[in-house]
Amino acid sequence: MRNTLAVATMLAALLLSLTVVTVAQLSPQNTFQQAVDLLETKGNVRAAMKLFEETARSSDRSLAARSLFYLGACHEKLGEAQAKEARAAYQRVVRDYADQGEIVAQARVRLAALGGPGAGGGLVIRRVLTDASGVGEVLTADGKYIRGIDWETGDVVQFEIASGQRTRITNRGPWSETGEYGYFQAFSRDGKQIAYGWYAKDGVSQLRIRNLDGSGLRTLYSEKGAADVIPLDWSPDAGSILALHSYNKASELTLISTADGSVRVLRSITSNWLRASFSPDGRSVAFSSVREGSLPQGDVFLMTVDGRNEVIVAGHPAEDRLLGWTPDGRSLVFLSNRSGTWDIWTVHITGGKQQGEPELQKKDFGEGHSNGLGILGFAPDGSFYYKTYTRFGRLFNGALDLETGKVLMPPEPVTTRYTEPPSQPTWSPDGRNLLYISHLGGGPGPEKNILTIQSAATREERFLSPRLRFVDQISWAPDGRSVIALGITETGSGAFRIDTETSEITKLADEGLAPHLCPDGKTLVVGKKGPIITKRNLDTGEESEVVKPGSMFYDLSPDGREVVFQVDGAVKTVSLNGGEPRELFRGLAQGYQLKWTRDGRTIIAVALGTANSEIWRVPAQGGTPLKLDLSVPKMASFTLHPDNRRFAFSVNEGSKSELWVLENFLPVARTAAR
Repeated sequence: MRNTLAVATMLAALLLSLTVVTVAQLSPQNTFQQAVDLLETKGNVRAAMKLFEETARSSDRSLAARSLFYLGACHEKLGEAQAKEARAAYQRVVRDYADQGEIVAQARVRLAALGGPGAGGGLVIRRVLTDASGVGEVLTADGKYIRGIDWETGDVVQFEIASGQRTRITNRGPWSETGEYGYFQAFSRDGKQIAYGWYAKDGVSQLRIRNLDGSGLRTLYSEKGAADVIPLDWSPDAGSILALHSYNKASELTLISTADGSVRVLRSITSNWLRASFSPDGRSVAFSSVREGSLPQGDVFLMTVDGRNEVIVAGHPAEDRLLGWTPDGRSLVFLSNRSGTWDIWTVHITGGKQQGEPELQKKDFGEGHSNGLGILGFAPDGSFYYKTYTRFGRLFNGALDLETGKVLMPPEPVTTRYTEPPSQPTWSPDGRNLLYISHLGGGPGPEKNILTIQSAATREERFLSPRLRFVDQISWAPDGRSVIALGITETGSGAFRIDTETSEITKLADEGLAPHLCPDGKTLVVGKKGPIITKRNLDTGEESEVVKPGSMFYDLSPDGREVVFQVDGAVKTVSLNGGEPRELFRGLAQGYQLKWTRDGRTIIAVALGTANSEIWRVPAQGGTPLKLDLSVPKMASFTLHPDNRRFAFSVNEGSKSELWVLENFLPVARTAAR
């Protein structure tokens, strides 16, 4: 009864607030008035609903918002069976008409009474989709769509939040040729254009822009040998694109004109970890960057669009990472671990300067999004959209007879601390420990990789904590006291040695993939673009080519004298000192993961591209390969113990992404001013 009285009271108040104008000017207004009369005087709810649905499509935002509100009231009058429709109407008012402050506040009151999401002033966390696969990574400025590029076709995929419909805007322009591909995307504020990075033939990096349907394609910037041109944001007037330009181990934050492609450098960037965006009025640029120091420290910076007047915002010894601007441009939103957990904060900005102290908005948002990946954006009504990611799989171990290929002990799952599947397991040279990468859940990104060592005797796990923000492509050093890995620090990347007791790091080379250290401790073998396998003398820095393989799946022999690799469908070995490669076999699969056994007599080849991962034992000196009696679906990697009996492997069963929203994340008064 109280809900009914509340609805009636607010309807009367809304009627009194309607502006009286001439009939010729407001035929939609007259239709609205007729609908109100049908509802209030004659009690004909369904007839009134038809008229409110008509006026809700009006270009007059005030009238459309009021019509939606009345439509929600009509659904309420039809009883509990229509409660879902009533909530949907009120939610549309809150989401799509944030500039209509009074009616939005009234809609929130009704949502609170109905118990719907986005109801009162409190923060509401709601899962929008349990399966967000195929949903893009960018929320449009109007908060209506989530969009992204299908990198296979060039189509724009879009998810309409209100209806839940998924559609495609077909690419009618040119797209990828062999050896070319796109990366990173930014949509213009009006939602009509896209900018994206492009790797063209012959190592040329480009920045391209086009309309959503692929028409109007232009290359704004092109440079051979540039590492990356990453679009970060469009200016509100679409006159320039904020981009990160990386080349020759240096990076710059730049503005690239959409008219003529001219480049203006705003500042140099020493960090590999950057987020940046224009303010809604286009006068300022905010960015966050991680600096190298005794402890990693990231700050949020603010500067005018000409690259001047730079200041640190919400400075703190902890690490802060920009998420973006509030839609009204009055505040910056950032993640920070200053309280010991990764929380969301806002700080007011006036005239390009901080005003007051930061305000905590969401406690313990989670480390899964500390790298900013999965953050989609802020809607005009103050809602914050993001995605979470979960990977599925396990680590297994068992035993086999390498001579016969028969399984002696069937695979059993191994318990690990982190639920996401470990990757790249590899036994230590003495067989006492299993090294692998554990993964934190919540969001994608390299910072979730944790170097883990598990005791073969006790199954106890130890977690290394090197000063690296990324670690991958791991192998043991021959002495078993350190790990060799590809790594990224705050300001650079390369091949590193990581002490297994202290986690202390030593940089061995500035670049290189899949690094392996030879037993002499002085020769580093790495892969490079081409691909090319090279060896480097760590004392002199001298580097030479070993061989040109077909992929980076290679391995170094235990004695450090040879590498095994694949090229043109064949698996071969070659001496580090050069010479003619020796073919071992071909034709068993399209590709292989290759590992030498510890005694150097055998090579284990895991076939790639097959439904069940076939594993072959191949004599290192040549001979007939033997298929092991072990076939596992979705096997990600395999490692054989130095005793040539025990084994371990990881299984990757895929992943799931979900779409979430924090409603009432930003106050209505703040967003309504837009």
